[in-house]
Amino acid sequence: MIKIGAQFKLLEPLSSYLSAGSPAPNACPTYKDLTLRGLDVCLERAGRTYELSTTDAPDGDGFHSRGLAFARRVVPLAPGMLLEQHIVLPNAGDTAGISWRLLGNKITAVRLTATPIFSSASRISSEIFVFEAEHEGGRLMWLPFRRAGKIIADTNANCTEPALGIDSDGQENTAAPSTFVFDLGRTPALLILSVELPTRGAMDPLIGEFLAHIAKSRSEDSNLGAAA
Repeated sequence: MIKIGAQFKLLEPLSSYLSAGSPAPNACPTYKDLTLRGLDVCLERAGRTYELSTTDAPDGDGFHSRGLAFARRVVPLAPGMLLEQHIVLPNAGDTAGISWRLLGNKITAVRLTATPIFSSASRISSEIFVFEAEHEGGRLMWLPFRRAGKIIADTNANCTEPALGIDSDGQENTAAPSTFVFDLGRTPALLILSVELPTRGAMDPLIGEFLAHIAKSRSEDSNLGAAA
């Protein structure tokens, strides 16, 4: 498993305070806490399956920039082909972004599956990610708790039900709501998980920096290839 440890706070409704028309002066929002423990990531290539984990020892680097923590790793897959992975975690929490793409001059077909694994002190729903009908563009959403906010998935993957059994590892409430399937190439495969914000359709603005960084990395790699 690729360990993440990202914290998500899902706003619970304040119906009891709002019934009178406005919140009481001392009313505070309440939240359900959810942790993205990590992603179960598998690669399928040439009829064989490989698992990626945090205990692997690939080349990598990272940096911090204006409220974001970036981590980059490069894993050799075959002669002339590498897997590049980026992870971004805003310091304030509530969002996690990850991308994968292939590098090199001998790229062959690789399928990657990524299953997010969540845990909570509260009971978690066994439902899966579904298309959010109210949002144009096919955004996916998951409701971990009956009375709290949603987890949003923005991705260019296909979404399926998970086919793995979860080792709870002592965690009483653990869930893997869906598996995201990518056919990898030079174009980044993206998975961004975030908490539904009060402003409809909004996303953590810092994620824009992550996307810009990915686009810049791809452009630099293309320029190097052209120069060679």
